[in-house]
Amino acid sequence: MSIDYSKLEEITVKSQDELDAIPYDFAGRIYIEFGNYWDKAIVRKRYRQRVVARENSSIEAWGNSSVEARENSSVEAWGNSSVVARENSSVEARENSSVVAWGNSSVVAWGNSSIEARENSSVVAWGNSSIEARENSSVEARENSSVVANANAQVVDRLRGGRIEITGNARIVYMPKTIEEYCAFYGIEHNKRKGKFFKAVRKTDDKYFSDRDSDFEYVIGNKVVADGLDTDVTEDCGQGIHIAHKSWCLDYGRSWKDLAILEVEADLSSIILPNGCPGKVRCKEVKVLREVPLEECGVYGKILAKGRKSKEGARDE
Repeated sequence: MSIDYSKLEEITVKSQDELDAIPYDFAGRIYIEFGNYWDKAIVRKRYRQRVVARENSSIEAWGNSSVEARENSSVEAWGNSSVVARENSSVEARENSSVVAWGNSSVVAWGNSSIEARENSSVVAWGNSSIEARENSSVEARENSSVVANANAQVVDRLRGGRIEITGNARIVYMPKTIEEYCAFYGIEHNKRKGKFFKAVRKTDDKYFSDRDSDFEYVIGNKVVADGLDTDVTEDCGQGIHIAHKSWCLDYGRSWKDLAILEVEADLSSIILPNGCPGKVRCKEVKVLREVPLEECGVYGKILAKGRKSKEGARDE
């Protein structure tokens, strides 16, 4: 059955074939309601109106395409594509792409991408990316990124010397230098002796294994001891059990289909905090407390969890 696109003011697509069939000159609004982290919808064209990703859809925007991300949708922007992120959406901006982030949206900026962060949005800036932070937005500046912040925006200067300009009530926050500062900075629960950290692992048949060593198993309720511990603070990836805050763990393993997040307990006095605080720390021994539901791991965790449920539901049909 052929579709007369000239008579439509909007269209909702639920497969890649349906999206690819829409002509370049379609003048209506296009809503995308399909795709997940492992099998994204691909927007290859620039239509007359911005394509809208909604619900729990996951999209890659290529070339000169233009996308608006809403609700819990996830978009990865490439080339010269343009994205507007709203509500709880998540965007990864690469190359020369540009993003305007609103609401509680989350953006990771790479390459020469350009981001305008508004309201309560959060951005992690890498490479030569350029960020303009407004209102209550939060930016983490890494590598050669540059940030201009005003209003009540907060900028985390990873390298203590980044290209950051602030006006109004905006402020610069520097990375923690002690494990106590680390716990305060990332909201790690502790009693001054022991703290509850998190670990990204691979889950197979209800068992948990290290990403680096598939024979190294984590068992809930048990203590796990590393073969050794590198105490050199100039080394980010030395020997030991690497633990972190939830967001770091989720970002590290987000492309894994078998990702699980464990809550672990460690002695604060035994933890090695690398210089520059890359987000992860290490120690020789931890006690495994529980598996943390992805829904407890922020906006992107909820997106991954819903994507998994949607995929499981599709397999059951």
